[in-house]
Amino acid sequence: MFIRTRAPSPRRYTVDAAAKALELLMAFSFSEPRLSLAALAARTGIPRATAFRLLSTLEGAGFVVKESGDYRLGIKCFVLGNIAAANLDLRQVAQPHLGALRDLTGETTHIAVLDHWQVVYLERLPSPKPVGFMRSRAGAILPAYCTGLGKVLLASRPEQDVAAWAATQTFKAWTPQTITARKRLIEELRAIRARGYAVDEQEHELGVRCIAAPVRNHQGEVVAAISVAGPTERMPRTLVGSDMAKAVVAAAQEISIHLGAAQESMVS
Repeated sequence: MFIRTRAPSPRRYTVDAAAKALELLMAFSFSEPRLSLAALAARTGIPRATAFRLLSTLEGAGFVVKESGDYRLGIKCFVLGNIAAANLDLRQVAQPHLGALRDLTGETTHIAVLDHWQVVYLERLPSPKPVGFMRSRAGAILPAYCTGLGKVLLASRPEQDVAAWAATQTFKAWTPQTITARKRLIEELRAIRARGYAVDEQEHELGVRCIAAPVRNHQGEVVAAISVAGPTERMPRTLVGSDMAKAVVAAAQEISIHLGAAQESMVS
């Protein structure tokens, strides 16, 4: 008889000071690259005195820089980020295919992964045409439930896991088209699994539509997703079944093959 033993909680091995220092680093974002001590303490819930000591330590090691009373990320973060990026074979393999897809469609292409139920963008190749403001960029973290990339990645997860996660969430309506009902999201993910790719009909940003397809590794597991996104007026009137959708799926399959995926693992 197989008896499942409870794995020790990761929190048993957590160093409180290190965790708080990481919280401070994670408070910075593309939209807010500079933050005051008061803002950092408020965002993280760390007492100001403690936050000051941690930031002083991080500053001494080059992870943050203090300028005119505000803090920003330091060069050490950039160095470590580049080391991590250099080892992302996925990004390297995908690059030429994203470029070819961008050139074929004339629109912006992306590759992203799912991390803690959010989409992390690894690469973005912008369209040669004007695109206006688009929140996607390399390193950006966006919600999964309202983006094409996120939905196709959620669709690759076991439905019971997604349902359990969704039951704990309140989904913000970013636009009038955002899916905010858990039942409707589960139904959308079923349709994506059957179709083999996802579409985003201005669900996160008004004026931006998207088609996304999964990328698989040598074990047939979905490890990432790629997409084409562009202004509503330049995208196909009907995304599902369009030539652009076929091109996105084909590019995702080419990347998957280069990662060692077998052809049969890519059949819906």
